[in-house]
Amino acid sequence: MEAPCCTASGGILPLANFGTVNITGSLANGAALGNAGGVTQIIMVDSAGRDKDTVSSLSGGENFSAHWLRSS
Repeated sequence: MEAPCCTASGGILPLANFGTVNITGSLANGAALGNAGGVTQIIMVDSAGRDKDTVSSLSGGENFSAHWLRSS
């Protein structure tokens, strides 16, 4: 999940309310996400430092869920 870019001044637009999304069979660099090297988690936060979504723990090395919390 990611907030869309960009406003006329180059700012990030609000994160859409996507509810909960279940991701299965995720790969990075051709390997299961849990086994892939060089993968960095990115946590989106608002201007007050609050998370914009939550992401579950990885299940089976390839499956997780993301849940929307706030748009900005």
